[in-house]
Amino acid sequence: MVRSRDRRSAIPLNQLAEAYSDGAAAWADGPTRVYRRLAERLVEFSPTSLDGRTLLDLGSGTGEGSRAARAAGARVIAADLAVDMLRLDQSSRPPSAAGDARAMPFRADAFDIVLAPFSLNHLDDPAQGAREAGRIGHLLLASTYAADDDHPAKAAVETALSEVGWERPPWYTNLKTAMAAWGTVEAATAVVERAGLQAVRVERAEIEFEALGPTDMVAWRMGLAQSAAFVASLDPGVQESVGRRALELLGTNPAPIVRRVIFIAASKP
Repeated sequence: MVRSRDRRSAIPLNQLAEAYSDGAAAWADGPTRVYRRLAERLVEFSPTSLDGRTLLDLGSGTGEGSRAARAAGARVIAADLAVDMLRLDQSSRPPSAAGDARAMPFRADAFDIVLAPFSLNHLDDPAQGAREAGRIGHLLLASTYAADDDHPAKAAVETALSEVGWERPPWYTNLKTAMAAWGTVEAATAVVERAGLQAVRVERAEIEFEALGPTDMVAWRMGLAQSAAFVASLDPGVQESVGRRALELLGTNPAPIVRRVIFIAASKP
């Protein structure tokens, strides 16, 4: 595994990678219900066909971006700093490599496309990752969360977890701050331009998940990296009680999940 090069980073990537690795199975069981569609929408956003193109799925996680890109005809290699994410269902996934988004183990211009679904927003400075994507690829397709993205399930689950001793990891607070800093079309455009790339398309989208009910909402939030390891450490009975408490706080008729995101397509000038 390639470790973080900047030990002063407000978002220590080694801790982040460990949290995502520890929560790999929980991610597949919960958050994937949301991230699958978001990855598909990012692939659809591409200004060019992916068919026959070489593509790096950067920050692959459990592989939703890889699946969407393969369905569109791309030849895919996956990469992530969280090695256990890459190991999940490895036999049915494309070849993979572990690496830091700011210094990938690939030669210049190795890929036609670098797909980065909600991965560059894990960096203190996403322009570092965008710059590296421009070194190894010709077109960057990236996504991040809009600054106003939120849902009541977040507060419900965090409150229920806090009642049994969970605390926000320090990296999580810093991560949310870093994400919000480029959570507008204007700010995201500035990031890719600062990375030396040309913004081809940068758009805000609102994606509704009308089929996901309260139980799905709770599973989505409990399976995220900031909470998955803590949830796994609880006795099964306590896990169930936390889930019931989160559902109680959420209510019987919560608003549908609507993810507010920024989609980015950028290329070399």
